[in-house]
This record gives sequence, C-alpha cells and structure tokens, in this order.
Amino acid sequence: MFDFGIWTIMPPIVTIFLAVFTRQVILSLLAGVVAGFLVLSNFQIGNGLGSSVQGMVDVFKSEGAVKTILFGLMVGGVIHLARITGGMEGLVRLLTDKARIVKGPVSSQLLGCAIAGLIFIESNLALLTAGTVTGGLSSKYRVSREQMGYVIQNTGLSVWSSVLFNGWGAAMMGVIAVQAGKGFISGEPFSILAHAIVYNFFAWITFAFVLLSIFTRFSFPAMRRANVRAAQGIELREGAIPLVTELDPVQQGRAPCTSNLLLPLLAMIVSVPVGLYITGDGSISKGSGSTAVLWAVLVGQVVGALHYILVKRVLSVDQYFRELLIGYQSMVPLGVVMTLAFLIGNVCGELNVGGYLSEHINGYVPVSLSAAFVFIVAGVISLSTGTSWGTFSIMIPIGIQIAAASGADPYLIIGAAISGSIFGDTVSPISDTGIVTSMATRNDHMDHMKTQLPYCLVAGLVALLLYIAVGVTQTN
Repeated sequence: MFDFGIWTIMPPIVTIFLAVFTRQVILSLLAGVVAGFLVLSNFQIGNGLGSSVQGMVDVFKSEGAVKTILFGLMVGGVIHLARITGGMEGLVRLLTDKARIVKGPVSSQLLGCAIAGLIFIESNLALLTAGTVTGGLSSKYRVSREQMGYVIQNTGLSVWSSVLFNGWGAAMMGVIAVQAGKGFISGEPFSILAHAIVYNFFAWITFAFVLLSIFTRFSFPAMRRANVRAAQGIELREGAIPLVTELDPVQQGRAPCTSNLLLPLLAMIVSVPVGLYITGDGSISKGSGSTAVLWAVLVGQVVGALHYILVKRVLSVDQYFRELLIGYQSMVPLGVVMTLAFLIGNVCGELNVGGYLSEHINGYVPVSLSAAFVFIVAGVISLSTGTSWGTFSIMIPIGIQIAAASGADPYLIIGAAISGSIFGDTVSPISDTGIVTSMATRNDHMDHMKTQLPYCLVAGLVALLLYIAVGVTQTN
C-alpha cells in the first residue's frame, strides 16, 4: 500500500477539528472527505474533487452501507406513525399513570439503560428503540436529551462489547481465530475472548459512571447546563439543530394507544433473530446484521399497516402511506450524515490511517506498559476513523503479536484493544454509533458529543491507569 506520509492523518484531523469548532457535522464530514481524496490524488484539485463525487456514488455500491441507510430512513416512518396515532403518548401513560413502572427521571433513564443493554443483538436497533421509548418520558420528567443520549449510547457500548453472543463477539472471535491459527496464541477463540472480556476496563468503568450520573445526578459542567435547561422545560439550547427534523406531534384527535407503538417495535425486534436464522448466518456478522435489520423494519411497517388500517382503523390506506413518507422525509438529514460517515470511513481505509498510526506510534514500550500502549493506540485509531469494529480488527492482532513477542498477558492486551476501540468510538464525532444516538434522542449531534466527552475522558483515564497498574503488577 502506498505511503502518504503524515498526510495520511489529515482527513480525520480536519473532520474532527471542524466538527468541534463549527458544530456543523455535514460540513466537517464533507471537508474531511475532500481532504482525503486530495491526498489520494496527490493534491491534484480536479482529480480530488472528481474522486470525491465518485466516492459518494461508490458508497451505494456497498450492500451493507445501503441497507443501513435504508434502515435509518424507513425506521423514521415507523416512529412517525407511532407518534401520530397516539402510540408514544399511550406508552408514556402506561408506564407512568397505570403501571407506574416509570415514576421520575431516574426510572426513565434506567429504562433507557435496560433497553439499550437487552437488545444487544443489533446496536442500531437498540439505540433507536431506547430513544423512541424514552423520548416522551424524557420530556415528561424533564430529563435532558443530552443526558439520555449519554446513558443510552454508553450503556449500549459497554454491554455490546462485553457480550459474546452477538455480532461484536463473533467478529472478535473471528479475529482471534486467525491469530490462533498462526500460532501467536493458543486456545479456543471463545475461551480466549471470555478471559479477555474481564479486562474490558473501559466498559465496566463507563457503565459505573452511567449509573453514578443517574442515581446521584453527578454531572460535568456541559451536561449540568443541559440538565438545568431541561429542568426549566427547554428541550434544546438556543441555536441547536437536531439531527432529525422535528415533526408535528399532533395526534389528530386519536386516543392514546400503547399497542400503536409497541406492536410495530416488537415485530421489528423479534424479526432480527428470525432474519439471522433464515440467512443461515449463526455468526451474526455485521453484514448479515444489516440484512436482518432491514427485513425487520419492513416487517414492522407491514405489521403497523395491518394494525392501524384493519384492526384499530385509525388510518386509511392513503393516510398510512402519506404519513409513512413524511416519516421517511424526517430522516433525510440522517441519511446524508450516514452516507458521508461511510465515505470518510472508506477514505481512511484507502489511506490506511489505522496502519499508519499503529506503525508510527509504536516505539519501544516496556512489557509492563504494553496493555496501556495498545489501549492508547486503539483509542486514537477509533477516534480518527469513527469505527470500533475496524479498530479492534486492527488492534487485536497487533496486541496478540506484541504479547507473543514480549511475554505480556495476552488476555489483558486483548481487553485493552477492545476498551480502546470503544473509548475512541464514544469521543469521535464521526462515529456511526454517536450519529444514530443523536438521531434516536433527537439531539443536536455536537451537543450530544460535547456533553458526554468529559465522562468518557475520565473513564478512559481511569481505564488507562488500571492497565498500567495491572501490567506493572503482572511483571513484578
């Protein structure tokens, strides 16, 4: 692969810098994409701009990317229909007035935690379901959108990266199996990963921070300002631009009905494992996951149509499809952002950003600091590329080989690679997980990222200190 030198890391730096200082996600992603193609074209402006346009077209040649974007657009229709038919209000009344499961801001956040963690089989579906279910509760109990976004995303990442029976676990075991086949580590991939997950320190610390923020209302200044604003009944700061277009919540005189929300959502959730079974892919890989989730949202729409039109008779056929398209329309900004996020991911892949960083940051590292080193490098790569999957695919093999050469604990180093990957994911403004969370919780994306940043940085620092402490203890 051609070496572009220091210019290799220009695209992610440009993107992250602009995202932080302009708060304009689309502008930042576009600038990063153009910068990347300029580097790839040896700074020939005409070729760089032309390649940028072609690159955007090429995103839609990826089956997984197209399915993910379509899912984002189509789930908007399901959510909008649940809102205008009274499903959202019905669920809020069920959980608060009738069942009294949710009685205030603490229990509403715990519900978000539970949903994000329990739907561990597919991350996007978990985020969207948690955001949808808790949206009305957040408004009712004046929980800031930023706080709920932090709770949902960080709970999800902590659980998904620690569960062996999902796409994350399957991908990690696949990477480990390759290294085992080459003789760098011995044992069964499942057993190796099970031992390594114990050292996924960032996940455990992050989840503890989430619970601390819920039960004690501990908050850093940016989140505190958001929470004070929400307590005053102001859901968004002045000038904020939610990632999803706000639609008229008026229910056109329809009575609140919980089944109008839960039935389509449950149909979607149940359809995911069914779709995975039909495809015959027991590994639950990321590609098969996108297929199953797309099938699931189609099933949700069909079930919703039958329920609204034939059972409840709250919509005619014409009204159903008109409202469905309005829901699709609300997700257009998300589609644009996800397309650009996939594109900059492709650019970073062509530039070999991950390989460049791991090669050039790697110097002489004592055995006792090997795990800390892997954690830092994984975090930098994940921050720069916005992908935890791509990062642990790079860093787990590197970490295993470092352990084999130095005699360091391979389980500790694998855990550090996983932790670093999700740490970078939580602080990267180009992370698809962060983008979907902002959409699900109706947040301004940069507000979501900035308010959760201090929590993630402190959790990352504590995790780093633990890797140093354990590494030093093991070598003494």
